[in-house]
Amino acid sequence: MEIPETFKYIFGTVLITAIGTIFAIAGNFLNIKDRFVKWTELRKKRKFKEVFKEGNPDFNFTLNYLSNPEPGKCVLRATVLNVSKEVKYIDSISYNFRVLTHADRYEPSAMFMNGEKWPKRLEHGERFITSVDFHSTLLNSLFQYWKKGVQVYATCKSTTGDNLCSNPLDFDKLVNFLKPINEDYLNLAVLLSQKTGASQRDVEASLWQLQIFDRMTVHIAKQLQQNNIPIVQYLVDKHGLVIKEDPWYHWYRDLEEKKINPTVIVGFLREIV
Repeated sequence: MEIPETFKYIFGTVLITAIGTIFAIAGNFLNIKDRFVKWTELRKKRKFKEVFKEGNPDFNFTLNYLSNPEPGKCVLRATVLNVSKEVKYIDSISYNFRVLTHADRYEPSAMFMNGEKWPKRLEHGERFITSVDFHSTLLNSLFQYWKKGVQVYATCKSTTGDNLCSNPLDFDKLVNFLKPINEDYLNLAVLLSQKTGASQRDVEASLWQLQIFDRMTVHIAKQLQQNNIPIVQYLVDKHGLVIKEDPWYHWYRDLEEKKINPTVIVGFLREIV
């Protein structure tokens, strides 16, 4: 039986309308899905704007060290890759310390003035690499952080408020790039700790700094005094320093000018043991 034209027209119209509705629903669904994806991405990015966290979704930020620098040097290399679809600008990079047992405690960061001009403009997929000589920072912080479960990491900000944080490096692995402590100094640290009840680690770190700085500094003197070694009285009696209200502040210039040789200090320490 032949279907009347009227039914064909109605059926065709309904079919077209149904197909159109299906496409509209699918389009709305895809649009909703796209909006949801954008919303979750934006929410994730906002989360990383609040605090410095590793793994910002707009950047790959890595920190490494040169595995074979010249002896006695430690070179850190920071790399920032813009993986977003936008042009990004990043501000200067700082290098930070984290004590694992007190991760929330503030530790002073280190900045390096190496001639870089900031901010840096990064296109999508563009990479920025900078290297710093970390040797002096490592040496100056040796007493404070060595064998204390400390990590080093880099941070910076984008001009749109992204807080970027690199992967961490173990401080003690970086210390391995320093010239090793003299075995005589190491043995002396053991004897001093046994004789005075001082921390062997603290005395060892102080003697290690004495060896590398090649002179007595106010920081080394303070570290030894804090470990039951009467270095203050020795400096007064043998080197003419005058005790003041805050000797560690006032003696900085005095000790820098005197440049007391390590062999003289070691001779005094051997007399104690």
